[in-house]
Amino acid sequence: MARANKPPKKIGPVKKIVRALLTGVLQIFFWVMKTIKFKSQLDIEHPCVMAVYHDELMPLVYYFRNQGVASIASQNHFGYAIAKVMERYDYEVALGSPSRGGKDAFFQLLRAARKGKSIAFTVDGSRGPRHEMKQGAMMLAKKTKLPLYLIRAEYDGWRIEKSWDKSKFPKPFASVSFNYKKFDMEDYADEADINVAVLAAQKQLSGLQIDDYKAPSK
Repeated sequence: MARANKPPKKIGPVKKIVRALLTGVLQIFFWVMKTIKFKSQLDIEHPCVMAVYHDELMPLVYYFRNQGVASIASQNHFGYAIAKVMERYDYEVALGSPSRGGKDAFFQLLRAARKGKSIAFTVDGSRGPRHEMKQGAMMLAKKTKLPLYLIRAEYDGWRIEKSWDKSKFPKPFASVSFNYKKFDMEDYADEADINVAVLAAQKQLSGLQIDDYKAPSK
């Protein structure tokens, strides 16, 4: 297993230290996730495309560890760090975002899907708006003809308030429940505008559970 995309340019020692520190912190969170309990299982077909919101990704990443799933991460310090940690758990990670390397990352995921890998896709990444689905997962499902699953994760966790997505990391011994459904691609097979299907999928994804994020009072 290898990552085809590499950081786009050489970085200096300070940035290397930042990436190393972030990687270490994220690895600690992965160790913490060894204590979480999954109250429900995902009864889904494989290979498939899994659409998940960026802030709820961590439990899903741990759930599918060591199963050869492919995913995407941004070409920034945080994206590089999470890619390094995910690769330790047998993930193939494509580095890219709409502003940098996105096309290459999409085609890497396309190749991975055609090799029989399931794809975990953060549909509101890489920089939001939060819980606003973009076209990537839908395009991938249409091109590969793989089933598209909309997945939410419900659990007790810590929010990173300063992050654009308000990332939520599971607390030790947290219980995780998955709420999910298969999106009916056939209903939109003849629809010329992919955004019609994307908006329908976003409505269904958001409707799977109530958003538990509460903005801090000022």
